[in-house]
Parts: sequence; C-alpha cells; structure tokens
Amino acid sequence: MCFGTTGEDRAARAAGAAVQRRRQVRVPDNAAEIERASQAARERRAGLARDRALAIDRRVAAAVDRGDADTDRAYWTMVHDFEMAPPTTGRAMLLEQGVVPLPPQEMPADADLHDELWTVIEGLAASGVYLVHTDHLTDRDLYARLYYRILDEPTRCLPAEVGAAEFIDALHPLDVDCGGVGKRLHERLLSAGEHGAGERAPGAGPSVRGPRCDEPAGGRPPADRDRWLPRPAW
Repeated sequence: MCFGTTGEDRAARAAGAAVQRRRQVRVPDNAAEIERASQAARERRAGLARDRALAIDRRVAAAVDRGDADTDRAYWTMVHDFEMAPPTTGRAMLLEQGVVPLPPQEMPADADLHDELWTVIEGLAASGVYLVHTDHLTDRDLYARLYYRILDEPTRCLPAEVGAAEFIDALHPLDVDCGGVGKRLHERLLSAGEHGAGERAPGAGPSVRGPRCDEPAGGRPPADRDRWLPRPAW
C-alpha cells in the first residue's frame, strides 16, 4: 500500500486523478503532513513552470533585440530546457501526486505489492517517465529496484505539457553479466533487432495493468510486463 491520499481524494483535487490505487489504503498517522508536503511539491512545480515561461520570454526578447535569425519560441524553449531545467527525482514526482511508496518489506502480500508497483509505474508515466526492459524481474525485484535506486536518480523537471519523455532501462549490465534470465532477455532484445522488442499487448493503454509476476517459471523471463507498460501518446 502507498501512504498518501486515495484515488477518490485525488479525483476531487484540482490537480486531477492522474493515479488511482486499486485497493484500500491504510491512512498513516502523518497523513495530514503528507498532504501538506504534496501540496507544497505541486506549488513548487507550478512556481518553476512560471519561472520557466518568463525565462523563455526573456530569451526570445533578447534574440529579437539582437536581430537573430531564429526568434522562434519553440527553439528557445528547447535551448532553455536543455541548459536550465532543474533537477528532480521520481520520488519527488510521486509526492506531487500524493503518493509516498512503502518499503517493499512492508508488503508481504504479492497482490498488494503488484498494486503498489503499478501505482508507481502509472505515477511515473503521468510525469513523463517510462520504464523499459523489465521482463527479467519479478514484481518484487522490480519494485525493490525502483524503491531503493531508480526513484532517487536525478532527472529533469519539465512541465507535462512540453511532451518530453524519459525512458529508464531496467536491464542493468550486471543482470546481463551474471547470466540467467537477464542475459536471456538481453539476447531476446538483440535478436529482435530492427523489428523491435515485441508487440504491444491487446488493450494496453492508460490504467490497463499487466499480469502479476511473482516468481520465475520454466526458465523463461518471469514477466509478461513490458508490452503492458505505459507509453507516450506519441
């Protein structure tokens, strides 16, 4: 379960229900503190968006004053974002949505962890961050990798409307070097070549979750997850 507000609470908020949990959540003792932190994170994001717009305006105006050939706002937006986009993390992005993930050891039930994993996956996708190459990991292994490493890695803080997307490859070199399922997934990706890593699952789309993956079976990659993962609309 996630600490934070429920899906119904999020639907009632002005920010909109980008992420909704599929199970009853336990309300923590510091729920009010979490909501205040979430609101502060959203306000910080809104302030950064305003500062960004003003900075881009100044760049365009300066280009006009200099008589530059390129005064297109889209061009200067890309320049500004490349040079000046402030850092953030996946954990901070989730906090903006009122989601504070629990450590994996506090979710012994596989069904709860599966729901938590996809809540995090959907939350990251709502912020423009997408996972790829996860089929070598069980739900518990992928969630642990997210919780203890990926969610704290730096990324760029950009408004959702810019359409930027970041893809995080969950297939670590150590997964390949150590052999096993990770190596087999790597070989499968190499054999796919220019034809891609596989077809999208039928019906895959917003709010559609992949099947549970608890343990490897039969020597195959343990998950049928990648083709269900969220992808940008474009």
